[in-house]
Amino acid sequence: MIDIKLSKLNKLASGIGWGTLSVITITIFQLIFMAVMARLLVPADFGLVAIANVSLRFFSYFSQMGITPALIQKPKIEVSDVRAAMALSLGVSGFFFFLAVSAAGFIEGFFEISGLGLVTQILALNFVIGGFSAVSTGLLRRQNEFKKLALIEIVSYVLGYGLVGLGAAYIGAGVWALVAAFLTQISLTALLSYAVTRHSISLKHTKEQRAHFISYGGRYSIIGFIEFLSSNIDALIIGKLLGATPAGYYNRALLLANLPVQQPANVLTKVLFPIMSSIGDQHDKQSMSLQLSVLLVGSYAFAVGAGIYVAASDIVKVLLGDKWLDTIPTLQILAWSVGPLYISHVAGVTLDSMAKLAIKMRIQLSMLTLLVLLLLLTSTTGTVRSIALAVVVTEWVRVFIMGWILIRLLSIYWLDVIKILSAMVVVAIMAGYAILAFNSLFFINESNIIRLIGDIISGGFGLSIGLIFALHIVSKNQAILFLADRQPRFSKFLNKFNSRK
Repeated sequence: MIDIKLSKLNKLASGIGWGTLSVITITIFQLIFMAVMARLLVPADFGLVAIANVSLRFFSYFSQMGITPALIQKPKIEVSDVRAAMALSLGVSGFFFFLAVSAAGFIEGFFEISGLGLVTQILALNFVIGGFSAVSTGLLRRQNEFKKLALIEIVSYVLGYGLVGLGAAYIGAGVWALVAAFLTQISLTALLSYAVTRHSISLKHTKEQRAHFISYGGRYSIIGFIEFLSSNIDALIIGKLLGATPAGYYNRALLLANLPVQQPANVLTKVLFPIMSSIGDQHDKQSMSLQLSVLLVGSYAFAVGAGIYVAASDIVKVLLGDKWLDTIPTLQILAWSVGPLYISHVAGVTLDSMAKLAIKMRIQLSMLTLLVLLLLLTSTTGTVRSIALAVVVTEWVRVFIMGWILIRLLSIYWLDVIKILSAMVVVAIMAGYAILAFNSLFFINESNIIRLIGDIISGGFGLSIGLIFALHIVSKNQAILFLADRQPRFSKFLNKFNSRK
């Protein structure tokens, strides 16, 4: 039993390691590509693609029927299960491709933005490509092939956006540069994923084998659709009421707010989901896994949110340029949503792995209702910032409700919860204060790029100091002791740390 536990922890460590490599590489290139693209294209180009993508996501969560998580979550799979997954994935994604193409004219008429319909039709090819790749990526994640997944993500992104996207933008392709980059990236992901898995592409299967994917995948898709509405209705309202340019400002602000945390959080949850699903009903290990994940993701996310709020002006001026200055106030508001958003993400993955989809669906429906009500109140002001504020409030309510339910489901001690929350607050305060202090002392008269480098260095310093204080707070937390009991290196470090206190 101990060997099995250590094996799962080693898989988790390996997955996080390769995922981190992918994140660091892609994030570096993404920052470079974003800075160049922002100067080659205009805000309306980004807004147009953002609105088209949001519109298509109305269909996308049903177009893949939750095939990937259903493959991961199924206790045992056979070749015929893979065939059932492929048949459903291709059939449903093909249907929604034709549905999206047919609806493109209505979408353009609704938003009253010229050219939106054609962009939507071309981007709808993502359904068919994604339907093919869903099985391959699901199998890779199920088999814990995190190294292969990381390399596929890096190659696909760098070639898709770096070679095709930037090249097209440079020759003046405008909005089509973004379309070409996106389609190239997902096409390469599909081809490379299949090349390393080589699964059966036959569609022959039984009704019983199809039932699992319809049941679990269907519920998963409904929840995903609800989450999509919650996370994208703000962009839809901005696009409808204010037009493509404000939508572009909001889209870039949202990207900048989430970029530093999104990829690291996705790495953890992508690795965590298959491992937690294999744990099954082992209550204590799920509780410890959740606490560790919230501590790791939450501390980092709140620190980044604090840093973004303080350094918003430098971030926008360096990464986007002076024509994007209207993005700064929106970015500062959205920075307050970063911490709760990604803790909710971890909580949602925990509910998925526990097969508590009904509970998750009720929570997301309630949060969607709350967000719609807040947006109805704030949209009358006609500003992007008021809509962003409604998003922030909803994320804080969501994380409180999800946390409360999981604490009760997993019987987590309140003292451990208070320690984790205190640790995250300390880390966030130290990161934000470090940026303020260092800027005031050393970087106040420097250029924007020097200031941003200073922001990153001082924020990292503050994060490190905050983590030392945080470890003091949580060193006796059950999840930390659980990890130390199973990882000798961490146990030695913790013993040395506690001996110095």
